[in-house]
Amino acid sequence: MTERNWKMLGAAVLIALGVVGRVALRPFVPAGNALIGFDLFAIMGIVALLAGVLLGGIYALAVPLAAMAFSDAILGNGMILVFTWSGFALMGGLGLYARTGRAASAAFGLRLTGIGVAGILAFDLWTNFGWWLLSPMYPHTAAGLAACFAMGLPFMVGHLLTTAALLPAVTLGALYTVENRARLAGALKARLGVPGLS
Repeated sequence: MTERNWKMLGAAVLIALGVVGRVALRPFVPAGNALIGFDLFAIMGIVALLAGVLLGGIYALAVPLAAMAFSDAILGNGMILVFTWSGFALMGGLGLYARTGRAASAAFGLRLTGIGVAGILAFDLWTNFGWWLLSPMYPHTAAGLAACFAMGLPFMVGHLLTTAALLPAVTLGALYTVENRARLAGALKARLGVPGLS
């Protein structure tokens, strides 16, 4: 396979994982002000970061936006999508930034986790601001904004916990696969007798 074909395949896989993950996890997310509201972030945040780290270029934006568009078509969304979609585009950009010096190593996993934590904080501040701006739930005052941020803290904690737990393992596994794809494809080709995988 050419590099372009590998990237297109990787983009399709990440988009599918984002959509299926968001849709499949939605019934398990507790309603209301729950500690772990990970239906959006743990899946989509990791997909966005991986798109930037593994695929680079336009894929860093196209993959998370496509996954959000397809999953929102199933789950629905309101005007907050302006903030959630741009927040995940930011995460893709952070993945693109982290792409420099990528390696399937513990040091890179820790670095990417740190970048992911910074992205979580930015994402949650941005989307909470959007919720305050668009929703009639909070008065459009400084006190209302402070209340909105305070109510969003449990979600931020959930995002931090799930991402810190999942991001290093998922990223290192994906990096290992990408960096060794020729060898893995050759082994698969030999095992299955399928031509044209490398």
